[in-house]
Amino acid sequence: MRFKDSILISGYYGFDNSGDDAILKAIVKDIKEYNKEINITVLSKNPPKTENMYPVQAINRFKIKEVFGAMKDSSLFISGGGSLLQDVTSTRSLLYYLTLMKIAKLYKKPVMIYANGIGPIKKKLNRFLTRKILNRVDIITLRDEDSKEFISDLGVKNKNIVVTADPVFTLEPVSEDRVRGILECEKIPTNKKFIGVSVRQWKNAENLITIMADAIRHIIKEYNVNVLMIPMHYPEDLEISIEIDKLVNQEGCYVISQKYNVEEIMGIIKEMELIVAMRLHSLIYAATQQVPMVGLSYDPKVDGILRSIGMDYICNVEKLVYDDLIEKIDCVWNNRNDIKEDLKKQNEQLKNKALSNVTMALDLLKG
Repeated sequence: MRFKDSILISGYYGFDNSGDDAILKAIVKDIKEYNKEINITVLSKNPPKTENMYPVQAINRFKIKEVFGAMKDSSLFISGGGSLLQDVTSTRSLLYYLTLMKIAKLYKKPVMIYANGIGPIKKKLNRFLTRKILNRVDIITLRDEDSKEFISDLGVKNKNIVVTADPVFTLEPVSEDRVRGILECEKIPTNKKFIGVSVRQWKNAENLITIMADAIRHIIKEYNVNVLMIPMHYPEDLEISIEIDKLVNQEGCYVISQKYNVEEIMGIIKEMELIVAMRLHSLIYAATQQVPMVGLSYDPKVDGILRSIGMDYICNVEKLVYDDLIEKIDCVWNNRNDIKEDLKKQNEQLKNKALSNVTMALDLLKG
């Protein structure tokens, strides 16, 4: 590789989402560990903040002239991590990421889809366009088998498809001392063990707040623990966490109120006996730290990741039933030591799979 080699990375960056911040942090860290001289440029909603957080250059993802210039100057284009290719959130987002890949191919740049979770894509035109672009990219790595099955059903015939693992499996949490400092700053007592709860707003989950409040009261009473609510995306996750805490209205439920970086959130989750979580990367953070989990699924990507690590304790938030949720929480609590051992056995393998994304990316740079 030459010093001038440069990588342009696109993703949902600069939006204050802990999961996407973690993906970018892991990708940049892993690439730099292999070759610190590679120049990395990131398309971001907030370029100054992205440059402050990572050893990269960043440009505004919406300034087309700058994007074209960065693409022309790059040696490799990476569509980097997360659930970028789906039309549940919006068609516009899907078309944005597909268009970037098409531009890269027009410039004759190698293109890698890096540990993505793909789907669902429901609209006929969107499926056609996605299939067409995916058949033209150089390599597709996926974070779960469900995504592979989805693009196979989509009719993608690309020969270079590999199931790896989410990049976040290569990250490490902060020290226990730092976590204790955070809890002290947040005025959260450490006299009992913790169970974590991490939820988000969801339009079709009408009973989520009331059922979670009831479940937290059950947890506090039956397990003699403190419940720690951990927001992953600010400010909306903090708002729903506060709303649930007010409804619980008893000692033993606490909310992490300040914003912390990826490794700090990971360190906090590491201290949990188990976590009941909704956002995908709260579950992935738990898996990296061998913390047993109950998944609150609002999207097939959640089911896909949980099944890929053998965690079948899943409740659909749109059909959430209190008794079903409690049954799964009780089961995980009672079997948490065995579950921790299962997650520990998988961890090194998943880390190696995550690192294999880097070697494949760098092989593309070598030509």
